[in-house]
Amino acid sequence: MTAEKGHSSAGFPRLALGHAHRRARVFWFWWMGMIFAIPGAAQAATLAATDQSPEDGLVLTGLGLVMSAVGWLAAIAPRFTRTVPSPADDVARTARYVRLAPGVFIGVVAAMLAIVVIFMAVTPRGTSPDVLPIMAFLAAFPVPVGAGMLYSRHLHLNRDRLYSAWLERR
Repeated sequence: MTAEKGHSSAGFPRLALGHAHRRARVFWFWWMGMIFAIPGAAQAATLAATDQSPEDGLVLTGLGLVMSAVGWLAAIAPRFTRTVPSPADDVARTARYVRLAPGVFIGVVAAMLAIVVIFMAVTPRGTSPDVLPIMAFLAAFPVPVGAGMLYSRHLHLNRDRLYSAWLERR
């Protein structure tokens, strides 16, 4: 194929990896806000369930959603670009990321849940209604981070297919 179709002298594998990196960056631009919105929603739900005002959690959720919208707008150019991606050479780093991401996700979620359970068990007010929303926030916080890591992993695992599909739409 020609450079016009997206195959430069850099080669398809390097361009596919560059495309995966670009898609991951675009994803993280808007997903970073969700890292605050999702735990904020957990906090708001826990506040409401304990007969407290969910305002703090709703403010955090709203802030996260606004950050997400700003991130989506900030990444609008690379999201809809038709230019060929920059070739990437960090195959070994990407392979390591793809291999480690699921374990990191499980480990971080398990560690945070263990920390929350320990705090709830050993602190005098660990299960009191005014502390539970904070614990819900802490327990929920690593979930969107890990979900983002797994999605980024998906993009890198499927980079050849995704890049080919992008070339066809281009």
